[in-house]
Amino acid sequence: MIRDEPIDIVLGLPGPLPAGERVLWHGKPERAALLRYLFRWRLLAAYFAVFALLPMLATAQAGASAAQVIFSPLLLLPIALPIAGLVAVSAWALARTTVYVVTDRRVILQVGVAFTRTVNIPLDLIADVSARERARGMDLALTLRGTDKIAWLALWPHARTLRFAQPVPMLRGLPVDSPAGAILVDAIMHAAPGLRHSPARAGKAPVAIDGARAPAAQHV
Repeated sequence: MIRDEPIDIVLGLPGPLPAGERVLWHGKPERAALLRYLFRWRLLAAYFAVFALLPMLATAQAGASAAQVIFSPLLLLPIALPIAGLVAVSAWALARTTVYVVTDRRVILQVGVAFTRTVNIPLDLIADVSARERARGMDLALTLRGTDKIAWLALWPHARTLRFAQPVPMLRGLPVDSPAGAILVDAIMHAAPGLRHSPARAGKAPVAIDGARAPAAQHV
């Protein structure tokens, strides 16, 4: 279910939790991890570095002086700086406005820079949780069971890339040592004890959870 309502920025919740529901973990993506892995900052820098060779080659072939050849890449600054600035601001805004929450009943994603949306994913709809750990951050992917799905555009960029038909919600850019994965696995174990799972390890994300039960008769 997606709701467009004012959000409690501390926890990312649209209001008080129902009686008996508890927040187990909440956090935000890290800007540096979003820049590096979501926006591909290094790949963008490499692209402009290669592209900078073109004016150097052109001026060298035209017989220009060494100084002109060296400074010719400056011609790209009017293009490169706005693009780099837009990427940096996007990563900052995304990290600032996104909140992930795990309760003992659901996963909540507060997403959206200009228009805030709240995405609620009941724990019994999650068929698989997989973690991808990198040097500067970690992503958690939540595969939903059966035909239950959320529109890809409603999730992006908190969704696995190019999975349009069966979108996979993601908690992106978490710290490498975040306990979110282990806490989520334990929450699913208690909420849906019929699931097969990999044991959660303290301080580490689980490798996966595999849903063995029939799909729940609910929708997100």
